[in-house]
Amino acid sequence: MKLDNAITLGAKGAWIEAQVRLSPGSRTHWFIMLRDSNKKSFILADNDDNAISSDDINDLARLLKSLGLKEFTGFL
Repeated sequence: MKLDNAITLGAKGAWIEAQVRLSPGSRTHWFIMLRDSNKKSFILADNDDNAISSDDINDLARLLKSLGLKEFTGFL
């Protein structure tokens, strides 16, 4: 899910769940998965369709807040 689309859908309250997970190829980078009301999951990507990841989970928490989410689940 591209970031601009995710922000638009977030403003409409489309996201029911967010998960922050460790990237499979790196034990130091985290990525975001979003789930909508149809229980469909999406990996959050930038507008060039590259998965958004960070080694700082706080950066991702701020990003989730901009999508209208107030909480997320973290998976190690």
